[in-house]
Amino acid sequence: MPIKPDVPVIKLHSKKLKIRFNEIRLLQCDQNSPKRTRIKITNAELIPEHDFLVIHPEVTLEKGRVYELYIPFESELNSDLVGYYKSSYLDKAKEKHWLSITQFEPTHARQAFPCFDEPNMKARFEISLAHDKKFTALSNMPLKWSEPFDGKSHWVWDHFQESVPMSTYLVAYSINKFHYKESYVKMVDDVVFKIWARPEAIDQVDYAKFVGPKVLKFYEDYFDIKFPLPKVDMIAIPDFGAGAMENFGLITYRETALLFQPNISSASSQHRVASVIAHELAHQWFGNLVTMKWWTDLWLNEGFATYIASLGVDHLHPEWNSFEEESRDNIQTVFIFDALKSSHPVSVPIGHPGEISQIFDAISYKKGSTILRMMHKFLGEEAFRNGVRHYLKKHKYNNAEQDDLWDSLTFEAHKIKALPEEFSVKKIMDSWTLQTGFPVITVERDYEKGHAKITQVRYLLDSKREKRIP
Repeated sequence: MPIKPDVPVIKLHSKKLKIRFNEIRLLQCDQNSPKRTRIKITNAELIPEHDFLVIHPEVTLEKGRVYELYIPFESELNSDLVGYYKSSYLDKAKEKHWLSITQFEPTHARQAFPCFDEPNMKARFEISLAHDKKFTALSNMPLKWSEPFDGKSHWVWDHFQESVPMSTYLVAYSINKFHYKESYVKMVDDVVFKIWARPEAIDQVDYAKFVGPKVLKFYEDYFDIKFPLPKVDMIAIPDFGAGAMENFGLITYRETALLFQPNISSASSQHRVASVIAHELAHQWFGNLVTMKWWTDLWLNEGFATYIASLGVDHLHPEWNSFEEESRDNIQTVFIFDALKSSHPVSVPIGHPGEISQIFDAISYKKGSTILRMMHKFLGEEAFRNGVRHYLKKHKYNNAEQDDLWDSLTFEAHKIKALPEEFSVKKIMDSWTLQTGFPVITVERDYEKGHAKITQVRYLLDSKREKRIP
């Protein structure tokens, strides 16, 4: 780990892990040779109320130097559907089969390994998994090489390629006995696209196999950025808490969000599968390639993925008219939730990990999408698309915040005069993202004087309605 400012202590995240404190090692690297100098650890402690592991080295870590930190630890697979957990399913013969899978968003990577578990602290990851040869191991990147497991002839170590820079919540891996179907649609150059499911459900992945590569190609063209990984695996998990999770290169789904049977499943089920796949693939750019600096701007991930997904589905199935229908449905939903006094701004301050899960809601997803649609309409297609491209290219593999998006959109809008020079996107849009609610506009015309008075107030559901108590 390269050090930027001088560091007197090392503070990582760790939760429910058994740290072997006596075996922690800190080494200072010599940049001109393979020599490593060991630095004494004077103390190491867990602070459970903050999920912190704090390590006190004997000396201050110096800016510009590179250090290696080894933290041996143990953990058990849990059954909580978060972190690194175990899941099971029954086959037709009622035999139980086990698998392991990850769900790290928003703050559960710390339950699998000690790490800097915040979105703005990106890193490259090299994953190695040991497992019985009867199982298959998957991770974000393709398999690099395998080797025997010493002492266990029926076990193997699988080592995966180093990842691109990404946040900890996007790290993913699984060990399972699933089957896969590979897409042979030549729509995405050099990207291997596989859909995984339990053996008895593998014939239900054909629609996902059709949708995925075509939507991915649409995004590559729309964003003018090639998908940055050599493969995409999409996997249907029988026991999965979220609808889906956009892990870079290994996207996990609840079975109902990925599997489809043409002669059995409903039309609404087909629409849902297409929409969820499009949403998760949109995240590969919005959220994965460029990630919010902090959860305050979660809407940059979810609102954008929701909006861009509607464009992706509309491209794939124009006969569904899904863009207009989803836009209308989102607006109607937002009108209900945002008219409550308990609503919150789209961009909402987050001070504690426990608050993060509360904003994975209709405001972040649907209102975020709705105000992006509004912005798309008043900027026009060229300024909006070029602004999005500018934003993604400028912040690729890094983190950004709301103002960075406003700057890119303003730059492109001014370039083609889609927005007057005296206006900025920030000046317009901050009022929509930093405030709760939506306005009711009242226009009072004075016909005699030839002018009109325009006023606006926040719309709230009537809280003064009386009920007749029997």
